[in-house]
Amino acid sequence: MPLPPPPAGWARYLLKSKFGMGRDFAVLDPDTGEQSWFVDGKVGMRPRADIQDGDGQVVYTVTGKMFGIPKHMTISGADGTEIASLHAKMFSPIKDRMSMEVPGSEPWSLEGSFIEKNYSVTVGGRHVVQITQKWVTIRDAYTLDVADGVDVGLALAVVWAIDRWVERD
Repeated sequence: MPLPPPPAGWARYLLKSKFGMGRDFAVLDPDTGEQSWFVDGKVGMRPRADIQDGDGQVVYTVTGKMFGIPKHMTISGADGTEIASLHAKMFSPIKDRMSMEVPGSEPWSLEGSFIEKNYSVTVGGRHVVQITQKWVTIRDAYTLDVADGVDVGLALAVVWAIDRWVERD
């Protein structure tokens, strides 16, 4: 069953995982199928991913701890400065709640359901990002809806962090 179109003032992206251990995602335009972003997951002692724009330039880097309790990931800009810090509570089978502190901005609140594989992000009470994962696929696939004015690269970093946390739990 196809998803309804995104609301007016929102952009939709499709994330399709690539085979491999690093959890790479090609980010596609749903209308043209062209790749507009790439999430390059890295294998190592610390989970890490580079968020690349359409030109292949690294815009953000997400870094976490292998067995971080409580769960914590840091998002850095291309120059290495910390942009945001994600925190998650221990795994809950019903609702996952995460928060993201962005210096100089209101915090992002993430709430989702592992069972439904559906996550929403609010900033200051305003719904700004919707993440939906398809259940029955050979490779993981997400639909990402982003409100106008929200940094798509930052939203992709959040999707990768959620994916890593769900896969590890």
